[in-house]
Amino acid sequence: MKRICIGLVGDFDKKMYTHLAINDSLEHCRTYIDVQLDAPWISTTAIKELNGIQDKSHGFWIVPGPPSLDDSAVYETIRRARENHLPLLGPCGGFQYMVVEYARNVLGFLNASHAESEPEGTHQIITKLSCSLKGRQEDVLISDRQSWLYKTLNKEKIMGNFFCSYGVSKIDQPLVDQFPFSFTAFSPEGEARALELKGHRFFNGTLFQPSLDSAPENPNALILDFIRRCAHQT
Repeated sequence: MKRICIGLVGDFDKKMYTHLAINDSLEHCRTYIDVQLDAPWISTTAIKELNGIQDKSHGFWIVPGPPSLDDSAVYETIRRARENHLPLLGPCGGFQYMVVEYARNVLGFLNASHAESEPEGTHQIITKLSCSLKGRQEDVLISDRQSWLYKTLNKEKIMGNFFCSYGVSKIDQPLVDQFPFSFTAFSPEGEARALELKGHRFFNGTLFQPSLDSAPENPNALILDFIRRCAHQT
């Protein structure tokens, strides 16, 4: 049986139930996949020193939790995955980091920053939500029928489970939402809730956390598909 490795990039905290939920959601998927899955947590302070970890991984999951201990390591992982067509999934904080990385390195917004990890930033492209979504559910409207979300779920509306207080600034959202970088799902008020990079092998982020909607007998379909995409990338 083929063996694959998906790196969980983030600083694991056993007190964070969202981190424990990631581990649980991957366990839920194991009996539904035809590969052996390794999913090590990779601390943001260690990833630069782990020689070859990015070459050995079949994909990356940018886990929730900004600010990370080393934000630069997260941005570098995202950049390398984007440029080298490595599958990358970014829920919650991962979604936020993906927006900042793209704005900086592709759109040329060199001062683009995250308000939580860089409160003094001059161009806060990720800002505090007007209403916190920590521990809340919200309708997510999937607007793009060609998106990974719609093709995987075959739904125009889902109930998203959130644990965040930050999202894309209203001013910057239309500036970032330019092909091939596309926001594919929104809140009922029109705020970005999912993204993908068109033409990439797999580069998807969601502000909601799929791992919070997973069970042993019903693994989350988005996570399951991500694992399968990683397994069949070669």
